[in-house]
Amino acid sequence: VEVLAQIHEELESCPTQERSDLYLLQFQVFRGLGEGKLLQRSLHSAWQRASSVHEKLIFGTWLKYEKQGEEVISDLLASCGKCSQEFELLDIASEIPAKDVGIASTSDSDLTEDSSLVFFQVEGDTIACARKKIASLSSPFNSMLNGNFTESRLEIIDMSKNGISAMAMREISKFSQIGHLGDLPPDDVLEILIFANMFCCERLKDACDRKLTSFVSSRQDAIDLMECALEENSPVLATSCLQRFLHELPECLEDKQVVKIFSNVSKHHRSIMAGHASFSLYCLLCEVAMNTDPRSDTTADLLERLVELATNNRQKQLAFHQLGCVRLLRKEYNEAERNFVAALEAGHVYSAAGLARLDFLRGDMVLAYEKMSSVISSYTPLGWMYQE
Repeated sequence: VEVLAQIHEELESCPTQERSDLYLLQFQVFRGLGEGKLLQRSLHSAWQRASSVHEKLIFGTWLKYEKQGEEVISDLLASCGKCSQEFELLDIASEIPAKDVGIASTSDSDLTEDSSLVFFQVEGDTIACARKKIASLSSPFNSMLNGNFTESRLEIIDMSKNGISAMAMREISKFSQIGHLGDLPPDDVLEILIFANMFCCERLKDACDRKLTSFVSSRQDAIDLMECALEENSPVLATSCLQRFLHELPECLEDKQVVKIFSNVSKHHRSIMAGHASFSLYCLLCEVAMNTDPRSDTTADLLERLVELATNNRQKQLAFHQLGCVRLLRKEYNEAERNFVAALEAGHVYSAAGLARLDFLRGDMVLAYEKMSSVISSYTPLGWMYQE
């Protein structure tokens, strides 16, 4: 009751972007109490007050997961056009605003009207481009074509060593004229994306990022494209791939390729994939993994990542205690002890029960009893302390 009251007070005054985190904490309290309807209400509040597309995606998925078994009701609602919004797939490209770089679009005919042309040689082909339009794509291009570089005085520039094909260079030239990409296969868009990153063409990169989302139609598509999305710093594509994974929970956590992505992704790449909602994402993944098989390597690996993501005491309490419980189930008693100690130091009093259980399992029943007695004398006595 004390924790719930504190959460309620903080919700009244906290910044908008922190509300979802508080509703997540509220959810965890209701989870411990076994209050199914109340924890769903917390998730729905977190979804309603999401401050980013990542939070909206994560809490919408989580609510859908918690409502498993209620599909019949959802189907009935869908049949009369009243399907819950939180269950719908998001149009990620429209949810993430495009970067405004202030470059105007023009028509194809402007190529012939521009008095200054530059020719790029690629694979034996020569591609004519409007110098002014290509220069406007990025500062590096502008410096190369209008600065003190040798290329600024050349009409023909060799681009053969920049990893770009003649076809892709033509598409880049078109993009510089009309401001959007044509209908291209994914491999061609990926090639242009890599080139755009190399030459810091932010508007071209953003167009490629959004274009690639249309190719994420299956889990395997998402697996194949996620690596590129992370390496090329493409948040729209990465979020679209994440949505595909979450849409297929819990089954996708049985896919070794998906688990490898979630387990091995770096801190920087996590921020590309999930923005500032990484802790919430891994809370969801750990919840699903623990419900599926709390003793599995996947569950332990994901909880290790959750511990890494914990930044404040509340997050550390949750992450260390859950990892301690899993280590206990896996009979990894030394690791479990370290996790319970860390959770207790962060302020999670109930983790003392985990330490007492470890002593009991090791055969030291007197020490286990003394630890729980110490908890009762050191803190406000509560029912669970006597139960333990």
